[in-house]
Amino acid sequence: MKNIAVIFGGKSVEHDISIITGLQIIDNLKGANVLAIYITREGEWWTGEKLKNINSFANFNNIGLSKCYFIPHSQKLLVEKFIKPKKIKVDSVILALHGANGEDGTIQGLLELCEIPYTSCGVLGSALTMDKAVCKSVFKSLNIETPNFFSFFKSEWELNPKSVLKEIAKLGKQIVIKPARAGSSIGVTKCSSILEVQNAVEIAKCFDNKIIAEEAIVNFQEVNIACIGFENNIEFSSLEEIKGVDNILDFDKKYINSQSVERIVDVKLKKEIKEKIKEMAKKAFIACECSGLVRFDFFVENKTNRVLLNEINSIPGSMANYLFKKTSFCELLQKLVLLSEKRQKKKEEINYIY
Repeated sequence: MKNIAVIFGGKSVEHDISIITGLQIIDNLKGANVLAIYITREGEWWTGEKLKNINSFANFNNIGLSKCYFIPHSQKLLVEKFIKPKKIKVDSVILALHGANGEDGTIQGLLELCEIPYTSCGVLGSALTMDKAVCKSVFKSLNIETPNFFSFFKSEWELNPKSVLKEIAKLGKQIVIKPARAGSSIGVTKCSSILEVQNAVEIAKCFDNKIIAEEAIVNFQEVNIACIGFENNIEFSSLEEIKGVDNILDFDKKYINSQSVERIVDVKLKKEIKEKIKEMAKKAFIACECSGLVRFDFFVENKTNRVLLNEINSIPGSMANYLFKKTSFCELLQKLVLLSEKRQKKKEEINYIY
């Protein structure tokens, strides 16, 4: 029986959502010995059976748990014991981490050094899709339409805010301000005045040192699609439309007051729009070196039917399992583990000696 580690939590503003995703994976992962690895908000790593119970996180304590860690080139999880660490061979890791230190390539780099298969984009794909500004630049280079944008660093804003505001003003009358490298719409604000932009930047820079300003798209459908695959072998999910978001699907609407948001899976769209979305998603998936399961978020303008790719989520909440209507969550997870192993085998075929 395979030892599959599920890593969740993390030093991220999306810590709590990651716990939910991690536990959903653990509950649906069958036919394997599941190792729950929880990373605290402070960055400590713990493992133990009680981490499989959601009640353990209301008032978290480490009683009954063991510290754990990976070391390069070992393919083993080391679990601290009284005398010496216990070594457990890990066959694959399912990453349920969202946001910083989970989707940005950092933990992916660790697992690369350990030569352990894992179920997300690689180092480059993770880092690229995490940075909205860099990712949008890639979209532009591929002639994939995306909202116009301008990015800047916190230091630029503090040194010369007037210059930054001048560039932002070029984007139009309605602007969206957000951290460039944070997920779940945290710190995102829609603005229609200079004062609102200034306030929005102050909020966004609390969550990242890099900020992105985008033109606000109005009168549109928000349509999402997920893909599972590796290299150019890609399987698409159903399409979903997000309703009731009032132009901004922020953290509150996603998770706190989610009842105000309506999700319509298998949304009815014109055939050419559906094909356009799939074409753009595949193009971006390959160019951004995505792998595993990722979700693409699109805008479809109602008047023109123009399709714009907004962003890529490399580890979506609940692994976007509800979008794969013909596949159970368990089957989806098994596919992801097999994909991780396939990718690792391809790396092992590479010659590192010349």
